[in-house]
Amino acid sequence: MDEKLMSSRRAGVSFFTNYFLLFVSFGILTPYLQLYLKARGFSPSRIGVLLGIIELAGIVGPILVSRLADSRTAYRALLAVSLVVSVIAFVPLQLTSEFPVSVFCIAIMGFSYRSTAPLLDSAVSRVLPDPGRQYGRFRVAGSIGFIVISFVLQLGGIVSGDSSLSILIAFCATAMLAAGAAALLPVVPKSAPLLRAVAQDRRGSGFDLRFWAVIAVVFLGRFGMGAYYSFFSLYLRDTFGASSAVSLMWAVGALAEIAPIWFSGRLIGRWGLRSVLVVSLASVSIRLLLFVLAPSLAVISLAQLLHAFTFGTFHTAAVAYVNTKIPAERRGMGMAIYNAIGTGLASFLASVVAGYILEAHGYVALFLSFAAVPLGGILILACFGRSLLPRVPARAG
Repeated sequence: MDEKLMSSRRAGVSFFTNYFLLFVSFGILTPYLQLYLKARGFSPSRIGVLLGIIELAGIVGPILVSRLADSRTAYRALLAVSLVVSVIAFVPLQLTSEFPVSVFCIAIMGFSYRSTAPLLDSAVSRVLPDPGRQYGRFRVAGSIGFIVISFVLQLGGIVSGDSSLSILIAFCATAMLAAGAAALLPVVPKSAPLLRAVAQDRRGSGFDLRFWAVIAVVFLGRFGMGAYYSFFSLYLRDTFGASSAVSLMWAVGALAEIAPIWFSGRLIGRWGLRSVLVVSLASVSIRLLLFVLAPSLAVISLAQLLHAFTFGTFHTAAVAYVNTKIPAERRGMGMAIYNAIGTGLASFLASVVAGYILEAHGYVALFLSFAAVPLGGILILACFGRSLLPRVPARAG
């Protein structure tokens, strides 16, 4: 068998394995961290602050760590270290409920754990010959990992939202598996100095006013979804009690995102980044409105299918934009800015604001107010989208 083909297959297997295991750990932390903090005795406003801090620290971490990874092409080592540090920071949360200590531990977790996804995305994007088109084919493994662990948790009863210790153990075990898998990633090639100089002369750094305008659009969409990511599990528990099936509801969302992520290259090539982002932003507002306008488990299950757009097409379109806009040698920083500002800062502010709205006015006011925010992103794209967004060629990925 051709050596180059074998090497390509090994790289593909390593990408699938790393995305799968990394998002298995996300499948523990994303639904259950808010329940973990409640089990530790924190009020909704303090839960909102702590979840916000993990996102705030997640702004700084990805930028600094990805800059180091870009300069040294040390994506594998830094991915593994970031996961191990996240585990070390999580353990003290189980030993004390003192708020200052919890703030410190959560901040370390945010710095390290929020660096993992952009590091893996950057490593994959640097190796793939056409990342704008091919990324979704590997990222879908993360969705599968999230679904698998969600069903395992729901059917096996391994983790309970009322048991903080079970959540801690599950996260530590899965994060350490993901850290070990980082060694399977191929070595990221260094950019040749001549090619780097040519790319910078032809395209610049890529971080111009248009780039920041698109990041602002992403910010508005992610801010709207902040109410969901921070308080959806608590909403289910508080509204429907033990029958809420928290893990299963999260799994429905993850299942819905698989097809859009897999076919993201074709969708973006056919419809363009502007149309895909507009549909994604509109879906955020519709999804949040359904939570409160028709609050039943059946309607919420249907609303979860909109995750196909509120994450599946939204995230892959944002990644395709970074891969198209930013030169390869700066792509780690581009991914970090997308994750830190477009996602991290938006989630931090949304989490803090959502916690206080929830405590003062309840879930209806929370979801209604946040549903209005993505409309600002739609307005920006309607007015300036054609000049802001490049066309991604519609060729096979």
